[in-house]
Amino acid sequence: MRVEIQRLHQLLERLVDDAKVADERNKNRKSHYYLQRQALFDDRLFNRSFDNYSDYLPGIRRKLDQLQTLLDNKQQELGFSLLEQLQHQISSLITAIKANESRHQDSEYRLQRRKRLSTKQVKKVAQTLIQPTQQLYQKLAEYQGFEKRLEQMLFDEQDKLNRASKQDAGLQQTVLTLHQRLGRCRQAIARLESDIERQEKR
Repeated sequence: MRVEIQRLHQLLERLVDDAKVADERNKNRKSHYYLQRQALFDDRLFNRSFDNYSDYLPGIRRKLDQLQTLLDNKQQELGFSLLEQLQHQISSLITAIKANESRHQDSEYRLQRRKRLSTKQVKKVAQTLIQPTQQLYQKLAEYQGFEKRLEQMLFDEQDKLNRASKQDAGLQQTVLTLHQRLGRCRQAIARLESDIERQEKR
């Protein structure tokens, strides 16, 4: 267990710098304000929710110290339980920081999308469809279907990762890959929406 504790200390030290960089980037992003209302982790993983990644680290550090105390007092059973919790917390935090850019790109996309097309605009466009625009809307509906399925897949895989009893590199990679696929899908949707707007202005 001592080797594992040392490894967690090393991971935590790297997390200090990574979290600081991510928090600094998020500070001036409009999209971060939108994300603040969304829970980053399952409430069973962390007792409190924070806006900054760095704010999670002191609690992890205290638990690491507590784990060392349990080990020194030969309370192995309690120690293993706490070790498992710490592995899960650190693993989830690493995954979240890696996905930080993708999450904010998704959020920024949603903000821009709301500005571009209001419900009234969509209805007006639907009433004045011409053939090229109709084809674009059919394609847009198809891409939006992809988007919903990817969002559900991402939600399911993130939930699996949060519930996993130990670090799962495969699940972490799946979550990151889904973030990337969702980002590309939303970029394609944004291009289609721009094409629709150009068609309607002709």
